[in-house]
Amino acid sequence: MNTIICTSCGETIEIDKALEGQIEARVLASQQHKHEAELAKVKLEAEDTAKKKALAEQELIIKTLREDAQSAKEDNAKMREELGRLMDQLRESNKARENAELEAKKKLAEEEAKIREEVQKMADEKQRLNLAAKEKTITDLQKALDDAQRKAAQGSQQLQGEILELDLEEALARNFRDDDISPVAKGVNGADISHTVKSQSGIECGVILWEIKRTKNWTDGWIPKLKADLRSAKANVPVIISEVLPKQLESDMGHVDGVWVVKPKLAIILATLLRKSLLDVGRQKAIAANQGDSATALYNFVTSHEFSQQIENMVETYRDMTQQVTKERVAYEKLWALREKQARSLLMSTANIVGSMQGYVGQASMPKIKGLELGDGAE
Repeated sequence: MNTIICTSCGETIEIDKALEGQIEARVLASQQHKHEAELAKVKLEAEDTAKKKALAEQELIIKTLREDAQSAKEDNAKMREELGRLMDQLRESNKARENAELEAKKKLAEEEAKIREEVQKMADEKQRLNLAAKEKTITDLQKALDDAQRKAAQGSQQLQGEILELDLEEALARNFRDDDISPVAKGVNGADISHTVKSQSGIECGVILWEIKRTKNWTDGWIPKLKADLRSAKANVPVIISEVLPKQLESDMGHVDGVWVVKPKLAIILATLLRKSLLDVGRQKAIAANQGDSATALYNFVTSHEFSQQIENMVETYRDMTQQVTKERVAYEKLWALREKQARSLLMSTANIVGSMQGYVGQASMPKIKGLELGDGAE
């Protein structure tokens, strides 16, 4: 057996086995190469076959796809046509539904409008009835209030008239103690007060009838009524006392159609003048007892223009004197106020000077000044 030793590892190798292995390896390699060549050829042929088959299959698939695409295109056209028809139907259906909805909404709106109108009518009627009831209540209350105010005003006017009548009665009795002052009883037709003028010897010289009015407006009917009362009472001079005078009077007292009209503040002055005239007429009547109807002469005199001018002149003189006294009083009061202010200023200035001096020299060094000390009173 042929052997050799490996110089690298020192292992003994049989040459025959090594050659055999190499030959075997070469044969195997040659067979493997041949096999690989055949395999490659088969593989190539297989690949060519596969490629031809794949191409055929691909062409078949493409043909099929084209046929399917054409079929799908035709189907799509049919579907689009069908879809268009369906869309048209849908639009028609929607339009019909919308029209139906619009019609329903319109009917509903009309019904709602009718309901609202009915409700509004009912509400308006209810409101009208409520307003009518409230207006009736307000009217009734206003009527009751007006009645109450009218009654209160009547009562107030009556009370004020009674108070003014009592004041006039007391003033006449106080100023003319020789005369008879007789109030007319309530409910009896006639004036309010009958004033019989008497001389100091007790001789009746005439009668003054006083009518007192306490209203906001003048009534022309008062004058003929008082003249009728004058005739009934056989009196001589009629007088109406009122805050509101006839339009034709320009002053607070005057003669209107045979009746004297005067404001309350001048009543006693007019009574004094009328009384003096009646006393004068009484004296003239006593002197000329046989010169005719004395009552007629007295009435003619006290209602004459001459007598009214005399009375008005006397009233003007009294008014002028009163205004002069008022002016003098106002002037003196202004002068007194000015002097009082000046005196007060002088006193305060003196007190300030004394206070300043006491501050400099001391309070104990200053003599006491009467009137400027605490507790001193004015003499």
